[in-house]
Parts: sequence; structure tokens; C-alpha cells
Amino acid sequence: MKKQFVYLLAALIIVITGCQKESSFEQPATLSEGSLQSDINSDCLPKTVNGVYEVGEDLIGTTNNITVDINVTKTGTYDVRTDTINGIFFRGTGTVTTVGVNTITLRGSGTPFAAGTFNFMVNYDSTFCDVQVDVLPAGASSPATFTLVNGGTPANCASAVVGGTYAKDIAADVSNYVDVTVNVTTIGSYNLNASGGGLTFTKSGVFTTTGNQTVRIPASGIPTTIGANTITFSQPTGGCTFSVNVAGPSVYSIDCPSVSINGVYAVGTPLGATNTVSVQVNVTAIGSYNISTVAGGMTFSKAGVFSATGTQTITLNGSGTPTTAGLNSFTLGTGGCNFNVTVVGPAVYTFSGAPGDCTVATVAGTYTAGTPLSASNTVTVQVNVTTVGAYLISTVAGGMTFSKAGIFSSTGIQNVVLTGSGTPASSGAVIFTVGTGGCTFTINVAQPTGTYQCKIDGVLTVFTDRAQADITDDFFAPPTPYFYLNGYTGPATGNTVPQFQIFITKNDNSAITAGTYNGNSFALPNGYRIEIDYTIQNPDLTVTIWNTSSTILPPSNPPFTIVVSSVTATRVTGTFSGTLTNTLQGGTLFKQITEGVFDLPIL
Repeated sequence: MKKQFVYLLAALIIVITGCQKESSFEQPATLSEGSLQSDINSDCLPKTVNGVYEVGEDLIGTTNNITVDINVTKTGTYDVRTDTINGIFFRGTGTVTTVGVNTITLRGSGTPFAAGTFNFMVNYDSTFCDVQVDVLPAGASSPATFTLVNGGTPANCASAVVGGTYAKDIAADVSNYVDVTVNVTTIGSYNLNASGGGLTFTKSGVFTTTGNQTVRIPASGIPTTIGANTITFSQPTGGCTFSVNVAGPSVYSIDCPSVSINGVYAVGTPLGATNTVSVQVNVTAIGSYNISTVAGGMTFSKAGVFSATGTQTITLNGSGTPTTAGLNSFTLGTGGCNFNVTVVGPAVYTFSGAPGDCTVATVAGTYTAGTPLSASNTVTVQVNVTTVGAYLISTVAGGMTFSKAGIFSSTGIQNVVLTGSGTPASSGAVIFTVGTGGCTFTINVAQPTGTYQCKIDGVLTVFTDRAQADITDDFFAPPTPYFYLNGYTGPATGNTVPQFQIFITKNDNSAITAGTYNGNSFALPNGYRIEIDYTIQNPDLTVTIWNTSSTILPPSNPPFTIVVSSVTATRVTGTFSGTLTNTLQGGTLFKQITEGVFDLPIL
């Protein structure tokens, strides 16, 4: 429960003083939970930056936006945003209804004031990743003026340098391109296009400086004609051509004894990067090749271009999912080169300690309520394997999942490291069970640490038990921003434990930012309201609420000041002080609050 009110005021006064939102504090959270997807360099993965960004040009959210992926573990509303850099920021809000990876669009706002590449930090549910946005100089988004540097009349693109090897019926890849030199007289955007023989060379971008410069244009398409293919640029660079030599099919033989099987194979386990077949071939004529073989739900294949003759090794990549245990026979080429892949069935194993406590279970990492698990959160369990094969171990409890899939390639006792994911929902002991009739282990989840204290009539009182902060009022759909602090002097005992709550809400429902807040600004333009509740249980078991809040009716409530020093996605800090009145006795008794400090996690 976030809040309890005991007021003897008339309904109209309750509405005016802002107490109308008390019911919202009783509602369960509906915020989504999950994490941003990123690579080892903390760059958002995947990410797409849409639109053109130019100094002095206002961003338009429908065209200037960023898309990122979030891995949702709990459905609900989301608020994904970046920091503000160079006068612009990106934000996306809404609701996710599906667990798993969801693509979110963050609309841009603001006006950039400097050119360059700027790194924006994207934030979602206590996770972060980076996105780079290029801002062009003023005027650079207009079309550039430039010419291709070539070798005379008629133009033949003498500056063109073709990269990569090309073969008939083999699609161009990242190794295929052409470098051309252009002479830029006016900066701005450009679009270079050339085509011929089934190939297309296309590149769009922006020239930010004048003069000669080299542009690398990637190739796409599938060559259709063996030999020299003429590639012609379209307007405004029409008439400029260059040649691409396309090879025909290669001629080669397969050295069957050289076949090497890599990886482990099990029924029902999809092949991955380690599942490959290596084989030597003797190439007598360069050109394209496509080697592929299929059996038992698995495919091994590789297509490409031989650019040299002689003996060389080709690695065929595996795909698919094995369907048949035992020997699976494959044939390479028309010469009848055969090889076998051994596929094992599901593994048979038992958990050490089952049924009961898992033997030698080792819990690694720290666990705190509201903090997502990371790669350091693992649990090692022991199994006794009696039949090799594929396995999937997974267990879920308290908002956390520990799992591991793989293949046991040998029998006997061995350890399996389960990787943790998710976010602990609450503090305390959480019991997990692995396997049907398996063994159990316990994760002890800690309460988030923080500072929440003040002096009440000169006596220091600490409210760090179950202390937390919140910045979203999830009673509404969509949720509205607000500021809420709550804490108790000790654990629940069956009676009312002293509780201290602080609320701030803006009249326009905008986010609470760093600043000073008091009870005198409710009626002002862009105003806000504050409320403070200190709840205690008296010796006769009655409850007293010491309170103050914003009001526009006389008499004014006692003064109270809240200084919010910082608000991030995961934590709030600040100070508070002022006077509270006894709401059950007509406001004739007071308590002085001094030296109040808070530094709390957002849950």
C-alpha cells in the first residue's frame, strides 16, 4: 500500500487540496519490465536512426526518430528516452502487450545547434545503451553540386576502382564495391547510382566539405553475363562508365578424405555457428561455386567465388534442426563424396540431491529487489548424466529465470551453470526447483539500500525499511509522472509501523525535475502540489496522521520545503524540512521536521 488518508475535510476541499489522487496509490504497478538490447560496446543493438539532422532545423518526430529493441519480461507501459545533447532528445512511450523482443520508436524533439556526431544514451527500466546521431552543418541537407572526376571525352570514369570478385549467378556482397572520385563545389546531399549486367551500385550521403574526395559505392544484385560488363552512371553523372569483369562457374574437385565434421549434434537442438563441415577442393578454373547437401533436417552449404586456382579449404555452414538420432548420411557434389554426421537423442540425467536441496548448488552474484540480473548472476547445479544428448534446464520464481540449454557429450557427474535473467520482484528468500521431481535451491534477495531520514522534534528517525521512490503514477492509462517517497521505521509487525510519505504532482502532469518545491505554488501557472504524511500508532492503538499539503483555501497549511537534487531513471536524491499538523485534532498540534535527507532507488 502506497498511501492511507484519514481526513475530516469536506469533499470539495479534498479535491482542491489535491487529495483526489489518493486512490491511485492503492493500485498495483503496470509498468513494463525488461532491458535494452546492446552489443559488447554498449551500442544499442539493433538500432536505426531515421531522418536528416541539420544545424538550426527543428526535429519532426514522425521523420526524425530512433528505433531500438527492448526485451520485455513483464508487459505494461513503457517510457524509453535519451538524454538531451546538442539541443535535441528522443523519447517513446506506450504499452507493450507481448513478452520478448519489441521494437520501440523514440521520436526526436528540439533543434540542434552544432554539427558533428553525438552519442545519445537510451534508458529503459534501469538499462542503458548508446546511439550515435550525425548532425549536418547548416544547409547541408540541400542537394550538393559535384562532378565525377574522369579521364576525358567521352567520359569513362577513369577514377573508378572496382573492388571484389564477381561471378555469374552469385549475389554481390560486402566485398563488392567501386571507389570513385568526385569534385564537390557545393556541400549537401548526394545520390550516386550506376547499373549494368544485373549489378547496381548505389550510395546516398552528404558532402560536408568541398573539393576532391573519394566515395565508396557498395554493389548489389546478381551478375547475369559472363565477361566484361559495362556499368553506367545515371544523371546527374550520366555518360560516365566503368567495367566489371564477371567470371563463370568455377571448375573444381572435392577431396573426400579431407572432410572434417565440427560441433555436436542432438535431436531437436538447432545447429549453430559451431556446426560446420570443412572440406578441401582443388580449383582448376576460377569462378562461382555453390556447395550444398541435406539430410535428417540438417543442411550444410556455402556459396561464393573462387578467385584463384589450386587446393583450398571450404567451410560449409550448418543450419536446420536434426530430426533423426544415429548416423545421418550426406553426399557432396556429383562425384559421390559421402560423409556421416552422428546425432544423439535427448540426454538422460538426474539432479544431485533430488528430491530435496540441490547438492553443491552454488549461487553467484548479488540479488536486489528491482535490480535486473546480469551475466554475473548464475547458479551452478550438479547432474549425473547416464545418456548423452541434448538438455534444457530452466526454472522460474520471484521474477527471475535461471536456464541453460546444451548437449551432454559424455556421461557421469558434471556441473551445469544456469544463467540468470529477469528482475527480482521483492526481497526475501526465493525457492527454485529444477527438473520434474528435481532439486531445490534458494536465492536471498536483498532490499534496495538507500537513505531516508529526518529529525522529528529534534529526534533522528530513520525510515529505510521498505524505503523506495516512484516517479510514475500507474493508476492512470497512460501513467502520469509524479514524485513519491515512502519508508517505514521497521519491518511490519501486525500493527502500524511509523511511516513517512512525500508526494509532488504537477498540475500539467509533467515530470518532476530537480528543483525546490513548497506548498505555495498550487494556483500558479505551471503549478504543482505537495503533500507530506507522517503516520504513527498511539499507545491506545489509534492512528494519527501528521500532515501538510498544498491548498488554495485559508488558512494556509504550515510551510514545508522539498529540494529535489537529482532525478534519474533509477534513483532520486534531495532534502526536506518544515512543519506538520495533527489532522485528527484540528491542526492545533505540530511536529517540526528538520535535516530531512533522501537518496532512494526507484522501484
